[in-house]
Order: sequence, then structure tokens, then C-alpha cells
Amino acid sequence: MPRVNIVVPAYNAEAFIAETVRSALAQTFTDLQVTVIDDGSSDATAARAAQDDPRVRVISQENRGMSRSRNRGMAEVDSEFVALLDADDLWHPEKLRLQLQALQSRPDHDFCYTAFDVWHGEPRPAYFSEPRDGRVDESLSGWIYPRLILDNHALPSSVVWRRSAWDRMGGFLTDDQKTDDWEYLVRASTQHRFIRLAESFVLYRQHPVSLSRRIAPVNSTELMRADLIRRFGMSAPPGHDVDPQALRRFQHRGWCNFADSHVAKGDLGLGLKTFARLLATGPYRGATLTKMGKSLVRRWVPRRD
Repeated sequence: MPRVNIVVPAYNAEAFIAETVRSALAQTFTDLQVTVIDDGSSDATAARAAQDDPRVRVISQENRGMSRSRNRGMAEVDSEFVALLDADDLWHPEKLRLQLQALQSRPDHDFCYTAFDVWHGEPRPAYFSEPRDGRVDESLSGWIYPRLILDNHALPSSVVWRRSAWDRMGGFLTDDQKTDDWEYLVRASTQHRFIRLAESFVLYRQHPVSLSRRIAPVNSTELMRADLIRRFGMSAPPGHDVDPQALRRFQHRGWCNFADSHVAKGDLGLGLKTFARLLATGPYRGATLTKMGKSLVRRWVPRRD
């Protein structure tokens, strides 16, 4: 049985999946399996994911979404550790070795995640040969619920954790793939200590965003944040407290950005209604008015390039 099971959910990822799988197979730690869940792709994802390596397994299913695919992949291999890798991201070759080393050195910590680089697909050959020492970022390690509820520092493609923690917690929720991974990690942070490696071990691919893409009618992130606070409170575990002022700032920013998107380019009525609610409830009314004014200008004044 491999020591690490790397789960790669993939949907219509033929352009990237082969390179992603190769980056997992290129790890200096080799006792692993790559489990690719082809989630009902209509392109050549499954064929391109398959490599001439017995450590790769491709499982095809009807389209069920990211979170269900991750849950399926986790159930396929009873490994000591599990890891996630999105179908278009890439790993530094020392990632697994140094993460497992960190977890071995701190047996009371169950999750290890790393810094990452936002990446737009440009060639980065030097990235993979740059040395890494695995130093720990103590400021984002330990009981990190108070930090994680504010901002999702733990990119899914960067996380490795003990299978025993997965077995105790259960899988990802499957309601909203925009927030399911954040919910899982926040839930984990109320029960388990995390280690963060300070160096980047993941190239996190960003794709061009179409200007015509429909803006979401629901603010999933802020609704999930409110639900998490309701479930876990302001101190989880007890004695590890969320900064209430920082929480208000993040909540205000999240709702302001949602309102701004709709006033500037989406549902004007929804955006104005959201701004009105922020002005009525406060705080930060001055900042809210400034943001709303800029949003209206962006909607009605043609941009000059």
C-alpha cells in the first residue's frame, strides 16, 4: 500500500493533466499513488492522465463535481497520508518529502500545507530546480482556526494530512464547490494542528477570466463564513480567539466586493441593495460610500484604454 495517496479531480483538463501528473510522479519521495478522478470529461482527460507508471490510477465516473470527486479518490486507497492536487497545478519535486519530514517531527500536528506561487502558465523551469529547506512558518502553524476563518491560507493543492484525521472527520461537503474545501479545512482546524512550510511548493494556475462570465447571484464565501462562525464560534479550540475587528473587516470587504461586482457589471439592483444593507448596518460607512461611487462610475462611464 502506498504511503501517500494523491487525489487529482479532473474535468475537461486535457490541456494540463499530463504535466500535473508528471509533477506528482517527479517527487523525490516515491512511495505514492496518484489517483485521478476523471469527472465525466468530454475530452481526452482520461487518456492524457494515464502515464507509463504503475503508481497512476485513472477512475472515470459521471460528472459529480469537485468535492464528490475528491471524496471518491480518498476512498480508493487506504494510505497513511493523503494529499490533494488540482488538475492544472504543479508541484515542486521536494514537496512531499519535506512535508512528511515536518509531520514526522511534530507527531501532534496532523496537517501540513505550504506557501504557493500564483501562476499564469508561463514557463518556470528554474522553479523546479530551486533548493528548498522545509523551514516552518510558525505564525501560520499550530491552531490556525482564528487565521483560517479570516482568509483561506491553505491552498488545497498544498495540503498533506494524516489519513487518520480524514477517517475521523469524514469527507468534503458537496453543496458548493466554491467553498467546500475551505469549509473542510476550517472544520479540520478546530480539531487538528497545522504546519505551514514557508517556501512555495505549488504553482497555482490562474486562468484568464471572461468579462462576459455571469457574476454569481449569491455571496458563497460570506455566507459560508457566517455559517462557520455560527458552528464553531469565536474560539476554537477554546483559548484560540478570532480577532473580532479583523473579522468585521474581512466580512465588510467580502460584501463590498460582492456589491461592487454587481453594480459595476452585474445585477444593478442586487448590488445597490447590498450596498444599502452595508450602509444601514455599518461599520465603515465612509469606505462603503466610496466603493459604491466607484462602482457606479465603472458601470456608466466608458473605460478609456
